[in-house]
Amino acid sequence: MSFFKSLFKKEEPAPAVLLDDFSDLYNGMKVEVLTPANALIFVGRIRLRTGDEVDILGESGGFLPRALYNQRVKLRCFQRDGDTFTLNGTVGPNDPKFWRIEKLQSLQSGENRSFFRQNTGVDGQVLTASGQKYPCKVLDVSAGGARVLTTKLFQLETTFQLEAELLPTEEPFTLTCKVKRTSVRAQTASPMKKFEYGCQFVDVPPREQERLLQVIFTLQRKTLQARREQ
Repeated sequence: MSFFKSLFKKEEPAPAVLLDDFSDLYNGMKVEVLTPANALIFVGRIRLRTGDEVDILGESGGFLPRALYNQRVKLRCFQRDGDTFTLNGTVGPNDPKFWRIEKLQSLQSGENRSFFRQNTGVDGQVLTASGQKYPCKVLDVSAGGARVLTTKLFQLETTFQLEAELLPTEEPFTLTCKVKRTSVRAQTASPMKKFEYGCQFVDVPPREQERLLQVIFTLQRKTLQARREQ
C-alpha cells in the first residue's frame, strides 16, 4: 500500500534556495513572461525553487496559456522599488496553473533595464514649471516612463508634470517627467504642430510606483483577454 501512496503523493515544494546570481528574486515577485522577441505572453508571480529554476504562477490565480516544453522565454522581473531586470530561461514542466522556467541566465546588455510599454491612448494634461496646463495624449506607459503627445514644446532634459487617469477605477496620477526624446507630428489641414515626447519618470514615491505597476499589470491583463476573445 505504501508503494501506491508514493505514486500519488503530491509533489512537495522545493526548498527556496537559488543560485547567488538570482538573489534578487523573491516569492510573489511580479514578472512579465515574454517571447524572445519581447511579445508579452502573460503576467505572473514568482514561486522560488532551487538552483537555476523558478515557477511562474498566474497573477490572478487563473489558467495560463499553453506552454511548449523547451520553449525559450524572457522574464522581466519587477523589484519593489519599480526597477527591473531581465532573465532568459527555458520552459520545463507546466500545467494550466504554473510554468516552470529552467536554465535561468541573467542578461548583461542594456536590455536588462528596459521596460515593457503598455499602450494606453488616454487623455491627460501636462503642467509646466510656470503653472500653465496643456491637454495631452498618453500614448503608452511603463514603470519607468511614458510617451506623451501635446502641442506644448519642451526642450530635451526639461521636466513637466503629467496628470492622467490611466484606469477609471483608479485615482489620477501626477508624475514628474523628464524629456529624453522628442519628435514633431504635423497635423493634416492644420498649421499647428504636435510634439511627441519619450519621457522618463523621476522622483516617483515608492507607494505611487507600486500603484503604477498594479495599473500597468491590470491594463496588460485586459489587453491579453481582449486578444483571446477575438
